[in-house]
Amino acid sequence: MRGFTLLELMIVVAIVSIMAVLAAPNYMAFIKHDRLVTHANQLQSVYKYSRSEAIKRNQTVILQAKPEHWQARTDVDGVTTILQEFTIQHASITIDLPTLSVSATGELNQAYQITVTDQDSSTIDMQLCILPSGQSWLSEQPQGCA
Repeated sequence: MRGFTLLELMIVVAIVSIMAVLAAPNYMAFIKHDRLVTHANQLQSVYKYSRSEAIKRNQTVILQAKPEHWQARTDVDGVTTILQEFTIQHASITIDLPTLSVSATGELNQAYQITVTDQDSSTIDMQLCILPSGQSWLSEQPQGCA
């Protein structure tokens, strides 16, 4: 007769179970790291958007963190114009975003190191580094912005 015996099926199930148990922690670490990188990339794109709008409009653009989103806006003659709002995607991620004021030339008044963290020691936090000239890049936390 063709087919599998119960013993053969049990061995295959045992092997698959062992592989799943070994792979699960790595998969969870991958998901956490991917979440951090995604938010860091989103933060960098929000900053670059704010910088390009400041240069394009020849106005100061303010990038400000609100509880559930980031907001790029201009304040001209007492009138606030919201250029874009970017929603924070996951509650476990914390970003210490100060209010940034990007000048019409795309420059800032100081350098910034903005940390993107999930408060989990098993993952490596990301950092957005911004120079006073407006240039920015992402790095992993131990490397820092140096």
